[in-house]
Amino acid sequence: MNGLKQKLMDMVEYVSDAIAKIFTPSKDDFPATGAQPYNGDPASDHK
Repeated sequence: MNGLKQKLMDMVEYVSDAIAKIFTPSKDDFPATGAQPYNGDPASDHK
């Protein structure tokens, strides 16, 4: 019975860790870039 209880506790811990990983804020450290202008070619005027 103790082995079953331990397996159940391990399974609950595994699932709760996965849920916590999904719903925690990301720890990405991207630089702040702001608005970037577009320097491409203007669209051609097809009529």
